[in-house]
Amino acid sequence: MFATDLMASIREALFGLPDHRKGGNNQRYAIGDAALSALSVFFMQSPSFLDFQRRMQKERGANNANTLFGVHQIPSDQQIRNLLDPIDPEQVFAVFIERVEALHEQGALASHRGPHGGL
Repeated sequence: MFATDLMASIREALFGLPDHRKGGNNQRYAIGDAALSALSVFFMQSPSFLDFQRRMQKERGANNANTLFGVHQIPSDQQIRNLLDPIDPEQVFAVFIERVEALHEQGALASHRGPHGGL
Protein backbone atom coordinates (compact mmCIF):
# COMPACT_ATOMS: atom_id res chain seq x y z
CA MET A 1 0.00 0.00 0.00
CA PHE A 2 1.57 3.28 -1.06
CA ALA A 3 1.50 6.27 1.28
CA THR A 4 -1.12 8.09 -0.81
CA ASP A 5 -3.34 4.99 -0.88
CA LEU A 6 -2.88 4.53 2.86
CA MET A 7 -3.76 8.15 3.57
CA ALA A 8 -6.79 7.96 1.27
CA SER A 9 -7.93 4.84 3.09
CA ILE A 10 -7.49 6.48 6.50
CA ARG A 11 -9.31 9.63 5.30
CA GLU A 12 -12.23 7.59 4.01
CA ALA A 13 -12.53 5.68 7.28
CA LEU A 14 -12.23 8.77 9.49
CA PHE A 15 -14.82 10.66 7.45
CA GLY A 16 -17.09 7.64 8.00
CA LEU A 17 -17.00 7.98 11.80
CA PRO A 18 -20.39 8.69 13.35
CA ASP A 19 -21.42 12.29 13.89
CA HIS A 20 -23.23 12.66 17.23
CA ARG A 21 -24.30 16.26 16.55
CA LYS A 22 -27.97 16.99 16.03
CA GLY A 23 -27.65 19.63 13.32
CA GLY A 24 -27.78 23.39 13.39
CA ASN A 25 -24.93 25.85 13.45
CA ASN A 26 -22.56 23.62 15.43
CA GLN A 27 -21.42 21.68 12.36
CA ARG A 28 -18.73 23.95 10.98
CA TYR A 29 -16.11 21.20 11.15
CA ALA A 30 -16.43 17.72 9.70
CA ILE A 31 -15.76 14.80 12.05
CA GLY A 32 -13.17 13.60 9.53
CA ASP A 33 -11.31 16.91 9.65
CA ALA A 34 -11.25 16.76 13.45
CA ALA A 35 -9.95 13.18 13.41
CA LEU A 36 -7.30 13.98 10.79
CA SER A 37 -6.24 17.05 12.74
CA ALA A 38 -5.82 14.92 15.85
CA LEU A 39 -3.84 12.35 13.84
CA SER A 40 -1.61 15.06 12.43
CA VAL A 41 -0.55 16.14 15.92
CA PHE A 42 0.61 12.60 16.73
CA PHE A 43 2.19 12.12 13.33
CA MET A 44 4.24 15.31 13.53
CA GLN A 45 4.79 14.88 17.30
CA SER A 46 4.33 18.56 17.97
CA PRO A 47 1.71 19.88 20.39
CA SER A 48 1.72 23.22 18.60
CA PHE A 49 1.27 21.69 15.14
CA LEU A 50 -2.31 22.89 14.60
CA ASP A 51 -1.54 26.44 15.68
CA PHE A 52 1.45 26.46 13.36
CA GLN A 53 -0.76 25.24 10.50
CA ARG A 54 -3.25 28.04 11.09
CA ARG A 55 -0.46 30.63 11.02
CA MET A 56 1.04 29.02 7.90
CA GLN A 57 -2.35 29.18 6.18
CA LYS A 58 -2.76 32.84 7.09
CA GLU A 59 0.76 33.83 6.04
CA ARG A 60 1.29 31.59 2.99
CA GLY A 61 -2.19 30.67 1.87
CA ALA A 62 -1.51 26.93 2.37
CA ASN A 63 -0.71 24.51 5.18
CA ASN A 64 0.64 21.00 5.69
CA ALA A 65 -2.51 19.83 7.45
CA ASN A 66 -4.24 20.22 4.11
CA THR A 67 -1.47 19.06 1.77
CA LEU A 68 -0.33 16.07 3.88
CA PHE A 69 -3.57 15.02 5.58
CA GLY A 70 -6.30 16.58 3.44
CA VAL A 71 -7.78 18.60 6.32
CA HIS A 72 -10.20 21.16 4.89
CA GLN A 73 -10.75 23.22 8.06
CA ILE A 74 -8.53 22.97 11.15
CA PRO A 75 -10.59 22.90 14.34
CA SER A 76 -9.20 24.13 17.65
CA ASP A 77 -7.94 21.65 20.23
CA GLN A 78 -11.15 22.07 22.25
CA GLN A 79 -13.30 21.61 19.15
CA ILE A 80 -11.40 18.40 18.33
CA ARG A 81 -12.11 17.10 21.85
CA ASN A 82 -15.78 18.09 21.61
CA LEU A 83 -16.17 16.34 18.27
CA LEU A 84 -14.19 13.19 18.98
CA ASP A 85 -14.86 12.49 22.68
CA PRO A 86 -18.37 11.05 22.05
CA ILE A 87 -17.02 8.56 19.49
CA ASP A 88 -16.35 5.06 20.82
CA PRO A 89 -12.54 4.57 20.84
CA GLU A 90 -13.05 1.09 19.37
CA GLN A 91 -14.34 2.68 16.17
CA VAL A 92 -11.22 4.79 15.78
CA PHE A 93 -8.94 1.93 16.84
CA ALA A 94 -10.49 -0.30 14.16
CA VAL A 95 -9.53 2.19 11.45
CA PHE A 96 -5.86 1.82 12.24
CA ILE A 97 -5.87 -1.93 13.00
CA GLU A 98 -7.38 -2.61 9.57
CA ARG A 99 -4.70 -0.49 7.87
CA VAL A 100 -1.85 -2.09 9.82
CA GLU A 101 -3.17 -5.56 8.97
CA ALA A 102 -3.32 -4.62 5.26
CA LEU A 103 0.26 -3.32 5.40
CA HIS A 104 1.37 -6.50 7.17
CA GLU A 105 -0.33 -8.73 4.57
CA GLN A 106 1.45 -6.83 1.79
CA GLY A 107 4.81 -7.28 3.51
CA ALA A 108 5.22 -3.52 3.91
CA LEU A 109 6.15 -3.85 7.59
CA ALA A 110 8.79 -6.56 7.18
CA SER A 111 11.67 -4.08 7.31
CA HIS A 112 10.28 -2.57 10.53
CA ARG A 113 10.51 -5.66 12.72
CA GLY A 114 12.23 -5.56 16.07
CA PRO A 115 15.17 -7.79 17.02
CA HIS A 116 12.84 -10.64 18.06
CA GLY A 117 10.62 -10.44 14.96
CA GLY A 118 7.89 -8.29 16.51
CA LEU A 119 6.47 -5.17 14.95
